[in-house]
Amino acid sequence: MSKEQDQIFFRNFSLALGVIAVMMVVFFVVAQFAASDDEAEAKMRSTKVAEITEPVGQVTAVGDEMEVAVEAVAAEEAPAGGEASGDVGKTVYEGICMGCHGIAAMAAMIPQVGDAAAWGPRIEKGIETLYNNAINGFQGEMGMMPARGMNQSLTDDEVKAAVDYMVGQVQ
Repeated sequence: MSKEQDQIFFRNFSLALGVIAVMMVVFFVVAQFAASDDEAEAKMRSTKVAEITEPVGQVTAVGDEMEVAVEAVAAEEAPAGGEASGDVGKTVYEGICMGCHGIAAMAAMIPQVGDAAAWGPRIEKGIETLYNNAINGFQGEMGMMPARGMNQSLTDDEVKAAVDYMVGQVQ
């Protein structure tokens, strides 16, 4: 009887192994079929990723080469007609100032670009006062203007260009 039970066990065990082997082959074939479309999509995706993550600049060592590189970049970026301060002002506004002056939810405390009613009293004080407040900071009744919009790397001319851009939006 023990020999008969052993034979039944080995037969069932062999059958189970066979079923598992067949299932593995079926899964392998299905996976290969399913992956064939993914490979084309992955190639397409990798070209898009490479395009999106393409470097936008170069690193240059400090020294004589640095001056040459800065002049070359300035020459590339400068428009043919000379320097366009409106472009600088708009760039500074969009990069820094818009964080406060472009959020409608803050309109009660901060004059928003394009809001002539909010900018009118400020413009009446004179452009030099606006420049001074933007460069050095200002604490008013409604809140505060941090010096240089909390970006100390901005030059006075860049801050003035941003102020000119914002004032130009309401005039």
